[in-house]
Amino acid sequence: MLIEILVTIALISFIACLIAIIISYIWARRQNGIFPKTMDGIDQYRFDFQKIVDKDGSVSGYEALLRQYSAADKKWLLPEDITKFTLREIIYLLSRSAIENKYPEAFLAINISIKQFVDPRYVYFIDWLTGEIYPMNVHIEFQIDPGTTIGPLTNMRLKRNLNISKKLGVKVILEQVSPDIKYYKKVKKYLKMVSGVKIPLSKFQKTQESDWFYHNIGDWVRISKTSNVTVDLTEIEEFEGVELADLFEVSNRQGYLIGKPEYLENSVKTNSKV
Repeated sequence: MLIEILVTIALISFIACLIAIIISYIWARRQNGIFPKTMDGIDQYRFDFQKIVDKDGSVSGYEALLRQYSAADKKWLLPEDITKFTLREIIYLLSRSAIENKYPEAFLAINISIKQFVDPRYVYFIDWLTGEIYPMNVHIEFQIDPGTTIGPLTNMRLKRNLNISKKLGVKVILEQVSPDIKYYKKVKKYLKMVSGVKIPLSKFQKTQESDWFYHNIGDWVRISKTSNVTVDLTEIEEFEGVELADLFEVSNRQGYLIGKPEYLENSVKTNSKV
């Protein structure tokens, strides 16, 4: 009886080890295969770049904004299937641009999802990105949806990659900051781990007098100072937004008033294989 139990345990251990080896092999293959494009119709997508300026009006950086070509509208529009994108597709599309040649002393902000942020290939992505856009600096932007559940594993990987980013000198910005209490409770534990927060003006504009914000822009500025992180202001479309940025001494400003997204293609990269 004892022998049968030992044999069973040995068999289970063998199967578990075999599964672990297979998973490790597949994961390693994915690491090596981060560079090629994988999504069908990837050439219908591109990155446009929107200017970001400092308080003096000088260009401090650019944000890469994903766009998809609509044959019906004959325009490049915000894609609806953005969640399909992996780090591979981001690399492929960024490799077609020439953004680093325009403002080499600025930073390039890349918006990624939490799923992409906790991807095991994140460090490889950062290594590639740092070399690809050199001498520009790398900023990674991500958002946390108040309705999204962050499980223990995702939370662990998120914190790990936030720490890794800091060690690599990559600034991570929490974007789409919201004024409600549910949102603040969800992101509070990450505030001291990010480099900055990005406030969209549209979320902080009252539609009626009865509207109440748990944290207004001034509150977020104070919270950021306490957490020792920077504050960026986006969606500036009127001069009042600039005045607000000046009032709170916001470093980086972004919006249609400052500059609309533009496409910067590198013909040499476009015609080469990635």
